[in-house]
Amino acid sequence: MSRSTVNHPAESFERSARAYEVLVALNRAGSRRLVRSLPDEPYGRVLDVGCGTGFATMQAVARGGVNEVTGVDPAQAMLDVFTQHLSAHPGIRADLRAADAVSTGVPDGWADLVLCTMALHWMPDRPAAIREMARALRPRGVLGILAPGQGHDRPTVDIIMATGDAEVIRLADSIVANEIPVGWLAGVLGEVGLEPLDVWSETRERVVAPDAVADRMDAVATHLWADLPEPAQHDVMARVRRVFRDAAAPDGMYRYRFVKTFAVARKPG
Repeated sequence: MSRSTVNHPAESFERSARAYEVLVALNRAGSRRLVRSLPDEPYGRVLDVGCGTGFATMQAVARGGVNEVTGVDPAQAMLDVFTQHLSAHPGIRADLRAADAVSTGVPDGWADLVLCTMALHWMPDRPAAIREMARALRPRGVLGILAPGQGHDRPTVDIIMATGDAEVIRLADSIVANEIPVGWLAGVLGEVGLEPLDVWSETRERVVAPDAVADRMDAVATHLWADLPEPAQHDVMARVRRVFRDAAAPDGMYRYRFVKTFAVARKPG
């Protein structure tokens, strides 16, 4: 069996669901910026594709007007955390299901708003996933996407590649493979019949403790080594942690680049 078959991202998220929102706080901040960028109109029905723990939908809920939520994600543990968040809003009807992004199960034109935040890059057929999101939108409905951008964390990629460690280099390969360029995304949105309203990227320089970066990788990337025996998986992660510690500046902090692609599009009608 190939590594791409064995090492599904859901394996990482099943294990890290409880700690996920703490370790990827910057993704939550990005979801806030995305939701604030949506057109100012009501979104009663929300479909969250690759919803994870639901931090993007919860931003839409905080904005107001959400009555129904459908969330799909391959990791049941993430859905369980999302369910807990929604329990504070008993007036919202929710259907959270372990499902594939290309087969959400919602009727044509069901959603006023479709969200996909920090999940598109994990989807094997990205154009098909976006086509499914477009199908689910009602006429004049809105799609919001947040994903890793072009050049995301390339300094870290260079540092990892310099190690020559083939197993650790899987992480660098994944970072590059996960990039969603602005031009590519805008093109696919048009191909599936959506009108891009705004597609942009943000680049931010981060200064953090090296172990904080390693902890984030431990939450989202351990599936990259799932084909190895468990002791070897732990050993690779320990080597990854050493890479970040060794790359820290004299002040003990690690500096890396955080590039995100954002998109807001509308379905004609």
